Amino acid sequence: MLGAARVHITVELGYPSDIGTQCAAVRREVTQWLRTWAGMEMSGLTVSVERLHSVYTRHMDQERVQ
Repeated sequence: MLGAARVHITVELGYPSDIGTQCAAVRREVTQWLRTWAGMEMSGLTVSVERLHSVYTRHMDQERVQ
């Protein structure tokens, strides 16, 4: 391995959903990507949820754009 990386990722997620499960999936994907493509290990990974999108909000936003 080449080294270690500390990463902070911000995501927007659908709601309602299992936010913990979605964040864990992001951690797994990023960790795997770093190992595979960059040859690095993860020394720290923070996943922050910036925004939640509900089905109802998305529908309302689309109506406003039209």
